[in-house]
Order: sequence, then C-alpha cells, then structure tokens
Amino acid sequence: MFRNYFKTSLRNLTKHKVSSLINLFGLTLGVTACLVIYLITNYELSYDTFHPNGERIYRLVGEAQYGKTGEKHPVGFPPNAVPAAIRKEIAGLETVAAFHNISSEVLVPNGKEKPKRFEGNKHNEIVVVEPQYFDIFTYQWLAGNPKTALTEPFDLVLSARKARLYFGELPIQEMIGKEVIYQDSVRMHVAGIVNDFAQPSDLVFTDFISFATIQASQLKRSIDLSQWNDIWSASQAFVKLPEGTTPAQLTAQFQRFGKAHFTKEMELKFTPALQPLSDLHFNDDYADNYSRKAHLPTLYGLMGIAAFILLIAAINFINLSTAQSAQRAKETGIRKVMGSSRANLILQFLSETTFLTVVAVFLSLALVKPILIAFQSLTPQGLTFDLFSWQTVAFLLAVTISTSLLAGFYPSWVLSSYVPALTLKGQTSTKNGQKGYLRKGLIVFQFTVSLVFIIGTLMVSRQLNFMRNKDRGFSTNAIVSIRPGRDEKATVLAQKLSQLAGVERVTREWFPPMGPAFMVTKLKYQGKKEIEMDVSAKIGDENFIPLYQLRLLAGRNYIKSDSLRELVINETYAKALGFKKPADALNQLLSFQDKKYPIVGVVADFHEQSFHEKIGPVFIGYMPQRSANIGVKLATKGRQVSDMKATLASMEQQWKTIYPDNKFEYTFLDDSIAKLYEKEQKTGQLVNTATAIAILISCMGLFGLATFTAQQRTKEIGVRKVLGASVASIVTLLSKDFLKLVIVALVLASPIAWWAMNQWLKDFAYKVDLSWWVFALAGILAIAIALVTVGFQSIKAALLNPVRSLRSE
Repeated sequence: MFRNYFKTSLRNLTKHKVSSLINLFGLTLGVTACLVIYLITNYELSYDTFHPNGERIYRLVGEAQYGKTGEKHPVGFPPNAVPAAIRKEIAGLETVAAFHNISSEVLVPNGKEKPKRFEGNKHNEIVVVEPQYFDIFTYQWLAGNPKTALTEPFDLVLSARKARLYFGELPIQEMIGKEVIYQDSVRMHVAGIVNDFAQPSDLVFTDFISFATIQASQLKRSIDLSQWNDIWSASQAFVKLPEGTTPAQLTAQFQRFGKAHFTKEMELKFTPALQPLSDLHFNDDYADNYSRKAHLPTLYGLMGIAAFILLIAAINFINLSTAQSAQRAKETGIRKVMGSSRANLILQFLSETTFLTVVAVFLSLALVKPILIAFQSLTPQGLTFDLFSWQTVAFLLAVTISTSLLAGFYPSWVLSSYVPALTLKGQTSTKNGQKGYLRKGLIVFQFTVSLVFIIGTLMVSRQLNFMRNKDRGFSTNAIVSIRPGRDEKATVLAQKLSQLAGVERVTREWFPPMGPAFMVTKLKYQGKKEIEMDVSAKIGDENFIPLYQLRLLAGRNYIKSDSLRELVINETYAKALGFKKPADALNQLLSFQDKKYPIVGVVADFHEQSFHEKIGPVFIGYMPQRSANIGVKLATKGRQVSDMKATLASMEQQWKTIYPDNKFEYTFLDDSIAKLYEKEQKTGQLVNTATAIAILISCMGLFGLATFTAQQRTKEIGVRKVLGASVASIVTLLSKDFLKLVIVALVLASPIAWWAMNQWLKDFAYKVDLSWWVFALAGILAIAIALVTVGFQSIKAALLNPVRSLRSE
C-alpha cells in the first residue's frame, strides 16, 4: 500500500511541476530557517543547564545605593568583604565560594631559555577563587586532589586546554608542580588539572589561583578583602542552597545584613540578593567580567519568526493544492468508484505532502552548514550542527510531521470530499471553494506577516542610521586607543608617540568619552543646599578635551598637572546643580573623595554610553594613577590611507622599543563605538533576512496562484480580446483581486507593526519617530512586489493569441 502511495505521489508531483517546485522551494526555506533558528535558540538556552543541582546554585549579587537620595540599582559585584561575612552571618547557606577575575600576561619558565609568554587579554579566564568553588561546580579531575588543590597559597588549578597551551604534550601527571607566573611576579605551582566543560557555559574560567595567594602576594594591592565601599572591584561569589531552601526565605536576613554593615555613616548602601544560575546568561542587569549575555526576547522573537516562515510555506501548499483540486476531481471520483474510502484518499494525498516535506528536510540538512558559515557573525561562537544528536533528530521529526499535517490535511480533506457522481460529470461540489474565501484569507495572512517584517526592516534601518549619524558631541575620526598599563613606561611611550610626524595629538586617559567602560562615583556640591549625586568620571590629561574636540561652553580646559587639581563638567551636570547658565558654574567647588576641586570649564553634552541611555552628569579631570591607556589622534589633513598605515607601523616600532615582549594592539574608536550597537546590528540583519525569506515565499505562492488563475481564465481572456479588450485592461483584471488582498494585509499589518516597533524603540533614550510614511512606503513596496509577481503571468496571459485559446476549448 505504501509503495503504491509513494509511486502515485511521485507521479502527481512530476505532473504538476511548477506548483511542486514552488512548494518544495517554500518548504525548504521554511524548514531551513526553522532548523537554523532551533540550533541557535537551543544552544543559547542550554547554557549552564548541565550542572548537578544547578537549581540550587545562585550568584551573590545585590542592590546598591549611594547616599540617601541616590537611585537604587542592581549590581553584580558585591564589595570584597561581603562574601566572607555572609558565610559567617547568614544561616541556611550550604556553600559560599568567593572569586575575583584578574587580567594578566602569563609566563611559563622554559629551563635556561627565555620564559614562554602568553597574552592575557581575556579578562574572563583567570580567577582567584576559594576552594569551595569546586564543591559547588562539578569538574572532571584529570590530576590532583580536589579536596586540597586550592587550600594553600600559590596553588594553581588549570583546565586541560590551558595546561596543553602552557606545557604542550607533556603527560598530565608530569604537569603537577610546574611553575606558572602571573602579573610578572606571582609564582604559582600547578596542583590540579580539570577537564573543560564540554557543554555551553558562561563559566569559562581556565586558570584557578588559590584564594590564599591574595594575602601572600602582590595581589593584595589590587584585591582588598576588607573593603566595604567598592562595587566595581570584580568581587563575585557563588552560593549553593540546601535542598528545599529558596532565596525568598533569606530575604529578611539579607536586609538585616545590609542595615548592619552599611550604616547611615557609610556612603554606600548595599543589600545582598541571589541570582539563579539559569538567569546568568540572560540578565544584563548584573554586570560581570566573564559571561556573554543573550537577549531572551530576541530568542523568543526568532522562534516566532521561524514559526511564521514555516507557516507561510505551508499556506503556499494549501493555496496551490486547493486551487488545483478541481483538476484532480475526476481522479478522486474514479478512486471512490473503485472502492477507495475517504480515509484511504486522505492518506494518499497526505503521503504526497509528507514526501515533499521529507525532500525539503533533506535539502535543508545540506544547506544548514553553509548557512551557519555565511551567517557566522550572527550566530553564537561555539555553535555546531550535530545531525545525529537525539535533540536534532527529534526536532526534525517533529517538524516533518507537523508540517505534513499543517500543509496537507486541509487539501486532503477537500479533495477526498468530492462526490463521485458529480466529479465524473465534470462538476465539483465544495462548499466554499468556489468563492475561495480560505485562499484569500491565507494570502492576506501571508502578506500581513511580510508587511510586518518590511515595516520592521525599515524602522530598524532608520534607527541604526540615526545612531550612526547623530552628533555624539565629540570627534571620533582617526582616533586610536592603546592600552599599555599604569607605569612610567606608558608615559615614555606617550611622549614618543606625540613626536611622530603622522600623529596630531596624544592623551593619557582611562577610556575615551564613549564606550562600554565607564566609572560612576559620588560628588557633592555645597550651595544653598547640599547636592550629592552619582556622576560619571572621564579621566584624561590636559590633551583629552582638545583631542576629542569636546566643545567648551564656558571657562577653559584644566591646566597640565601631575595630579587632580581642577574639574570640567558637562552641561547636564551644571543644570543638575541648579545653574541656569554654564558660566554660573565656574569657580564653584565640588567635593570628590573628601577633597574640594574648582570647576574651571563646562563642555557641551556628549554621549558616553549607547543611545539606550540618557546623557547624565559627567566630570572630566586628570588622575595619573587611573590613566592606564593612551588615546592617539592621527593626522588626516592632506594624507592618504597609506600614510595612516605607515603611522601605525611607526607607532608599533615605538611600542617595541619599550615593550619588546608584548604584542602591539590598538583599536579605532569608531570600531569600539560600533560594538555598543552590535546587538542592534544583529537584530537588523536577522529582520532583513527574515523579511527576504517571507517575501520570497509569499511571492512564489502568489506566482503559482497567478499562473493557475490565468490558466483557468484562458477562455475568458480570449473572448475579451476578441471583443476588443486591451492588454492593459486584461492585466488589470487579473491583478486587481490580488492587489485588494495586499491592501487589506497592509491595514491589518500596520497596527501590529506599530505596536512591535514601539516596544522595540522603548529601549532607546534617543530614537527616531514612528512616522506614517514608513507604513505608506511598506505598502507601496508590497504592492510593487505583488504587481511584479502577478503582472508577469498576467501579461503573458494577455498576450496569448485568442484564436489558440478559444480553439483549444
């Protein structure tokens, strides 16, 4: 029986080649989009889901507030002293493990030869960690004793990947006791080696330095375990709760802890809280130095896009199958006369859909890897495609069955419902098939989805262009950032760079005016009343303001000095302090870290974060101890790109004279700022891709229906031409019904798209408006696409010789 179904299916599909190819193309696109999106979402949702007792593991976070009037905000870095105090004072915690991320180059002694040097740019891999960390998270130990590996100062545990990087093919057991040097002088000895996690995880730590090393080495200079006031210290902790305990049961204790340790006299108020491990990958309210945040609404949006694309492809199948049902009416009648039951007929017609879907699935399997490679910038790093994993097989099986039923059940039901006595006489008896209400409704649905995507594409593109082109309040042209570190060598390097012919200006700074890194601190102003607020700090020497061309509204730049002596503030801060004019703020005193500094200048507002955030109060000053980086303005006037490359090469030569063992790395400021909008760029690319796929599938279906309609109305077209109808009038006749459906789709799509884009734009402090012309343009584009699609077949039918069409009747 199934062999007969297969043969008949193949025969019918080859008989109707155009519609079969259209259906196959649409289903392949739909299944491929679903499979790729499934791989992405499944990968992202699987982060850190494999840990034993993962539901009992939490990260120690909290809520911070500076001063009585400061805003409360979530923080991911508790002050250094908090984890140890919580272990002693909070009842009901099974395990607490504190840790600190550090950045460091790594030296591995190599006998009498020069030590091997490994760049330490990844701030997320090296951690100073308490031994309890390995009680919370389960690793496979390849060497060493888990109970004693991190108990002593200068103990080190490495991941297998890092151990191989440092020591090559040396047997694992022989790596125990080997020396590894961090921060030039912290000499660690390997006490254990663990396997890297094989599944997706944000815990990408590879170098585990024992916590006891802090007090026994220079690490105590940067990690002060007694401080209670710093929430930017990279201090972190994980907590494991006993079975049956929930974070809510600890809330009262945490609040009492906060009140007890962060008293009225203290500037910082901090209340501990617990963040579930499952929330770590998705919640960007809590900052850290290691996790890569995924946007959960985007993942849900991707799932919706996949479902809609597959649904559009299924609609094509339904439309074309029901449109051709009259042609297969006699086949149905003969089968019923020969004894076929309705169930057998439904199975026969469903087998055709299933066969086509299976072919589409196999084609999509061939396309997945090339697509993942082509869209590598949009997919998470580490994503792979394993055809033989049970999750992938189950997903493909579910897609095949659901698509076959979705696309094939209704056409099978319609085809099997024909009455043999009527169909053999050349009549069909569908209840609503003649008017085609279902087909029209499905076409409207297809184009509604496509129009929502088109409007989304236009709006995302407008917002991205707005962010790229809006005046940020400072210059970004040909500015390069270098990060040598906080030492006297960096001062020498800055001087040497400033003497190069292709360099216009150099500044010692912490970070540029705008970027992912910024510092917020507390400043006080004593006027008629005391005003204390959070203020963002921009650190740079006297060249900082002129290099970035920040515009002075009043006063002057601060003078050259070897310490912080004067401040420049932005216009927003001046207004927040109550000054009506920028000049009124000059010579007023601001208290910072218990010292008072005069305001000598006011600059125009500039963006220091992405356009998601409003411009806030900012002060600019020079603190040599924090100025670890160098900003370089390259000369561009009258110069070519080759000249800039030559200047960069000269900068590298100067770098090598001072840091011969370090790799020269730099970033252009434009590139750093572009990374702030990486998520939006990816969103734009995804929406563009989804729009193209949706439009393509919809147009293929429209093309097939137009072809079939033209074939059905061949005689009518011939008669109209004989009676004098022009080609234009016939094209209008055949196209107007489809255009009406597109207009209805625009009416339905507009409020949906308006709501969706309004929700998306809410996340931006600076954004474009939802203008009416965007919806009008989307409608014009959709009508043009439909006209081109339908018009081709309409013109072809209108140009047909009426003699041939009438003779063949």
